[in-house]
Amino acid sequence: MAERRESARGGHRLEDPPVDRNVREHHPRNTKKDANISFRHAVNETVRSRLTKANLSEQLAGWYPYASREKLEVLTSFQVWMFIIDDLLDQYSIVKQFDYTKLQALLDDCEDYVEKGLGVSSKEVEPSTRYLDHDAVLSFEEYASTVRSLYSDNPSYRKRIAKEAIATLKAYQKEAFNRRNAHLPSLEEYLGYRDASSCMKQVAANIEFANGLDLPEFVMESKEIQDLYDAAVKVMWITNDMVSVRKEIREGFVENIVVLLAHGDMQRGLDASLERLQAEIERVNKAADDAASRFAGEIFERDIALLAKNCKNMCLSSWFWSA
Repeated sequence: MAERRESARGGHRLEDPPVDRNVREHHPRNTKKDANISFRHAVNETVRSRLTKANLSEQLAGWYPYASREKLEVLTSFQVWMFIIDDLLDQYSIVKQFDYTKLQALLDDCEDYVEKGLGVSSKEVEPSTRYLDHDAVLSFEEYASTVRSLYSDNPSYRKRIAKEAIATLKAYQKEAFNRRNAHLPSLEEYLGYRDASSCMKQVAANIEFANGLDLPEFVMESKEIQDLYDAAVKVMWITNDMVSVRKEIREGFVENIVVLLAHGDMQRGLDASLERLQAEIERVNKAADDAASRFAGEIFERDIALLAKNCKNMCLSSWFWSA
């Protein structure tokens, strides 16, 4: 009988076996590899310090517990790239030193190189292109070249990865302008970009890469898998918002679902956020069951089961990591 583990106060659970001990032991902390990648790509000491404290190998092993060590190393490179770009965006969007030119150039350059790096750009590749933050932008190459090689016959998947990475960058831009303009978004507005700004959509998009899955696009576009990914992403970022709300308020960052649901009463905001979290947990379980039923008997049936299990473990890992 599958073990059921509580993921939120109130008893709503993600129904899935926990990560096996031998799977965990297959991924010991690879801090030396983290340090090597951080040293190679970090653009300054601030970024290097953040990367060291983040302990990416542990986080990634929780998100992708069935991935090989080699895949985790490539995914570490991807995470390092996101950290670097996020830090640069923060530097360019400091309220009293807002540098629109550098901010926009970084976003445009990243979008350009993400598409070129993954081989999905409609523009001609120009190897001699020099970007403003050249080394930071090109730190995406280690990950991109691996994906491009392994999924050379699956442009749809590469386009999906590019789409989610670019959506995250645009959501970062949205947050930067909110800070500059002292703009507190409405709940509806926040929900419109939080899936992307949380980075969790691109984290979920990498499940296939991490596990060596190459599922037909009609499967990935099915309602069942779309619902599974959408609900898992929301479980992860709602969890993070709830756990980090006190810290974010202290730092003056109030783009958080708890704050937006509070209407001046933080307990009210926490309770309302918990209700949403419980509803998304139910959606994850239902979507996983629906996907298993729809694709039962298909040659990729086991791949669907692995994908669903990874989504659930990812939700649990994000809870443990945030806490």
